[in-house]
Amino acid sequence: MTDKRMLLVFAHPDDESFGMGATIARYADEGAQIDLICATNGDAGTVDAEDLDGYDSVAELRVAELMCAAEMLGLHHVYRFNYRDSGMAGSPDNDHPDALVKADREELVGRIVRVIREVRPQVVVTFDAYGAYGHPDHILMHETTVAAYHIAGDPNCYPEQLADGLEPYQPQRLYAVSRGRVEQLTLRMGILWMRLRGQDPRRVGRNKDIDFVAVAEHHYPAHAQINVRRYLEAWNEASGCHSSQGGGLGSMLPNWAQRLVFGHQMFTQLAPPPTSGRAVRDLFEGLPCRRPAHVSRLSVVPQEVWAQCCGLVDLTPCRAIGVNVTFDFSRYQDYDRPE
Repeated sequence: MTDKRMLLVFAHPDDESFGMGATIARYADEGAQIDLICATNGDAGTVDAEDLDGYDSVAELRVAELMCAAEMLGLHHVYRFNYRDSGMAGSPDNDHPDALVKADREELVGRIVRVIREVRPQVVVTFDAYGAYGHPDHILMHETTVAAYHIAGDPNCYPEQLADGLEPYQPQRLYAVSRGRVEQLTLRMGILWMRLRGQDPRRVGRNKDIDFVAVAEHHYPAHAQINVRRYLEAWNEASGCHSSQGGGLGSMLPNWAQRLVFGHQMFTQLAPPPTSGRAVRDLFEGLPCRRPAHVSRLSVVPQEVWAQCCGLVDLTPCRAIGVNVTFDFSRYQDYDRPE
């Protein structure tokens, strides 16, 4: 019996749907267990007054939209960390004491490690190093998820969790949501079109705080290409749950255009370094997806092995690693150099 488990680690309600909703729908439909960590409640999201009808706060509205999408996508469980949305870089929300960017990093890494040890996923998915479009919360979740991925299998890390009955567990693969060539081309064409119309592609969005040029420059290689053409309707439905954030916009395109632009969702393999020059068609390709009879210490990988394999260069005591993990991304060849 197969036992595919995937853990998604994102920052806000809507990250799960907008970035990889069709992929989630596909794997859930195929029987995989998919769990989600959502670090904030989306408090800093801009919403229209009418969207708040029946809700006491933006956070309450955003969480309701998240749970709607979770049901549409077939998520197994949503782990809400309940930090406050930090907003885009430079906004007053950055300075709120409960903002995610103000969180204790060691504690945040530990919370992610705890969920990894509880869920025991073969695959973990998070943001790329730029956080998709430079959002501080996205970048922080990338950094802390990478750290948690590498130390979750070390019994010396967060030993209090072992006292609670959890076992060390090392996931087998770490991915970041990426863009394919068609999406990248569409983005660059959009930038050109904006300039021809006299618009500034560096100031985009409702609050003019998204830089499309920087987004285009941060394009990472796609090591996995997932065919999701059969799940575009499910993607649109889940995205539509986030109506306060403009969800469901894909439905405005004709079906042929949706299949062309959104028919495949792309992922960059962060760890271990990819060994093949081709993009895999399954995030679980080549991974053992059967639950062993005894998983106690079988999945623990020595920290030194992961250091050599994945570029971890800081081998200070484990808790320091949780706070200050340093990776030599030059060993990823093209990973840290935008295409």
